[in-house]
Amino acid sequence: MKKLLLTIALAGATMWSQAQVIFAVNSPAGIAGNYEFTWADPAGGWGTPNFLIPNTYVEGDLMMADDGSSGLNAQGNPVSAEACNPLVNDLTGKIAVIYRNTCEFGAKALNAQNAGAIGVVIINREPGVIEMGAGAAGASVTIPVAFVSDATGALMVDEMDNGTVNVFFGNKTGIYADDAGIMKSSTLIATSSGVPAQLAGNASEFSFEIGTQVFNYGTNDQNNITVTATVDGPSGNLYTETVGPISIVSGDSVQIIPGGAFEFPTFSETSYAAGRYTVTYTVNLGTTDEYAADNTISADFVIQDSIFSLAMIDETTGLPTSNNGYRPSDNNSSFSQCIVMSNPNASRLGVDGLYFSAMATGVDLSGEEISLTLYRWDDVFADLNDANLAFDNLTEVASGFYYYPSDLQDVTVYGKFVNQVILEDDARYLACAQTFNLDVFLGFDTKTNYVWNEAYYLQPLTPIENDGAYFASGFGTDVVPAIGIRVFDAAELGMNEETVVAGSAYPNPAVDVVTVALDAEGVATLNVTDLAGRTVKSSSITLVNGKATLNVADLNSGAYIFNVVLEDGKTSQFNVVKK
Repeated sequence: MKKLLLTIALAGATMWSQAQVIFAVNSPAGIAGNYEFTWADPAGGWGTPNFLIPNTYVEGDLMMADDGSSGLNAQGNPVSAEACNPLVNDLTGKIAVIYRNTCEFGAKALNAQNAGAIGVVIINREPGVIEMGAGAAGASVTIPVAFVSDATGALMVDEMDNGTVNVFFGNKTGIYADDAGIMKSSTLIATSSGVPAQLAGNASEFSFEIGTQVFNYGTNDQNNITVTATVDGPSGNLYTETVGPISIVSGDSVQIIPGGAFEFPTFSETSYAAGRYTVTYTVNLGTTDEYAADNTISADFVIQDSIFSLAMIDETTGLPTSNNGYRPSDNNSSFSQCIVMSNPNASRLGVDGLYFSAMATGVDLSGEEISLTLYRWDDVFADLNDANLAFDNLTEVASGFYYYPSDLQDVTVYGKFVNQVILEDDARYLACAQTFNLDVFLGFDTKTNYVWNEAYYLQPLTPIENDGAYFASGFGTDVVPAIGIRVFDAAELGMNEETVVAGSAYPNPAVDVVTVALDAEGVATLNVTDLAGRTVKSSSITLVNGKATLNVADLNSGAYIFNVVLEDGKTSQFNVVKK
């Protein structure tokens, strides 16, 4: 999907001028919660219900609109789902899902209404939300109409491919007496999703703040609200803290944040085991919450020794997750997605490449070039509010190119830098993947939300580059570049070019058999490890004309590192994804 560049610092920040008017996903549980939206306001010429009136809402299952048109639009979405013509599918009892693009909002909604829809959700073609003009047809629309961001829309459409998605939008007032909730965009999570173990030896090296904002959506004042935060790790529960009782009058909210009237202790451990950790927030009213879908929020982070990533680490592959493709809509030349990394112990790490993903509408990625660069960001500034924040002093410290061997659409791949580099303590680094092809869209994670993290820590996380200009907050910190910085122990830098042989494997991803290809001949030892460093397979292979085959049918689905040692002591290392 093609996206419009936003340059504001908190593009994902949620508006709460009418805290009782919400857009909430009820199910499935993986995306349940409240999201930013606007609605068709009768004051703007719509014939729609007035959400400022208590007990005015719609609730139901989503269904994609289809007007029978063919082809894809400029954002890569089906033209048929723009609903600019009378619909050919029956939407009776459903909430229609429609993409914004060429025709008026009112015309789209009226076509859905005429097809039996009880409500409409229009998905933006760019980050953020806007007010919807009614157009000529808006006065005839009598069903509720909501407008959500592209990121929210991508979450829902992705889940619609797997099953039913049920949503509620409207005014909760008068519906529930006892009702409270929390949101991803006002909740603190771990400072990164992929945490190198080399930087997480103990509490002084790795910790993060816990906090959230609780909204009282009910008509009753609440005097006994508690919020519990937990962190569970590979060995079980590590952190359980409860704040409260908290009193919140109807329609108001309270922040639980470090230094506030209510606060959680910092999360830290004396030592950290490798594996997946889950941070969970749960709201309890002290009585039955009549709308509990927004009472719990969870976010994961993974400690391992090979990847730094802001995007979520996939449980199956162990690689950064991408669920949407982005580029600036006004882009004419270069587009880069970047993530920022800085740590007081960074010199423990070497870097040798980047993980990333890309996709293209109607274009085969075979042979496509992606430029990969690690910059030391030498501009001196304190935080996002510092007027000295700039991208004028980017010193390239490592670089390389990735050429797609086949049409690996939306597959996380690995590109190696020409040179390995040891990081410097407390230096700020910018890791970027760049394309010059206007048909190529780079992968982003729209399920991980750093909006409150950025607002609290005030440090840049997700910059992008558009035609040579950089923007510190990119598309917004709820749209996270699906980049992973491949790291290794600094002591291993001794593997220099004289002892390293270039290697690869195909097909990649593999199913049952993979062909190992190296610029070498003869017998070699092949060790296969997972991303946590555990050896899962060892074999002796014989390279004939630089190739050898290996049966991988016994490996579980996921990402693996192939380590080849030749008889002359030279080595080769590359990644293989097993389907």
